[in-house]
Amino acid sequence: MKLWITLVTTVGFVVASAATVMAGKDRYEVGEDIPTFTLKALNGDILGESYISIDRYFGEAAKEPKKVIMLSFFATYCEPCKREMPLLAALHTAYKEKGLQIVLVSIDTEPEKIEVAKTLAKENYIRFPLLSDRFNIVAKRFFISKLPNSYLINSAGKVTMVNIGYNEDISKRLIDEIRKGVGEPLSEPIPEAITEHIGHKGSPDIVKVKGEPETEEDSTATVETSDTETEVNQDKPAIDTKTKAKGKNKGKVKNKGKAKTKGKGKTKGKGKKGKGRDK
Repeated sequence: MKLWITLVTTVGFVVASAATVMAGKDRYEVGEDIPTFTLKALNGDILGESYISIDRYFGEAAKEPKKVIMLSFFATYCEPCKREMPLLAALHTAYKEKGLQIVLVSIDTEPEKIEVAKTLAKENYIRFPLLSDRFNIVAKRFFISKLPNSYLINSAGKVTMVNIGYNEDISKRLIDEIRKGVGEPLSEPIPEAITEHIGHKGSPDIVKVKGEPETEEDSTATVETSDTETEVNQDKPAIDTKTKAKGKNKGKVKNKGKAKTKGKGKTKGKGKKGKGRDK
């Protein structure tokens, strides 16, 4: 019965994700529900579990309900992702007891790179789930084409922030959203253990996911939050003056929609073979 439920869930996700891509999406927008998934933990020895389901942290049936879930995608070839890892570790230490849960997903596909990801986790004292999406099934469901890429999710499983890139402004905005989510007044100073890991000033660092087609937007950073005054409009060229995210938004939805549709055909079969889980 459990196997059957897993297979049905996997097929349902593939169909739902394909339908979403066909609709021309390139991300889950603020206010939308995210899809659930289960992936193998690369640091299962630390967690005490081999597989982690994202919905254990939100929703009515959550086993470990959290106020804020940060779902972040990275790869070992992404240098800004590596620089961001100490910040994630510091955020986890500072706010885990207040309701923050960080989930880091590696999209590395080669066994040797996956081992590197494990080493990075140990070097950065990662004590939250580090999951392996070796077939990039989950990455495609979340429309990941650039790194670092993070979603902030609330206790109901809805998106409250979408973040692409890494620099000082993006880091501070991310920290503020987390602090608001866990109920910490923004008037209080940010813990020094966190500020020392905030990204550098200047243009955001972004790395294109391997295998993604070249576009005119490869140097574009995006910060989208539930704050409508600073939300980047995905349908029009826009510059967010508060976050200093630079670059023009040109036809992103159409281009990404086509790229993601091609990816689905390659990963559907593997999702079944893995019984709904990447191993």
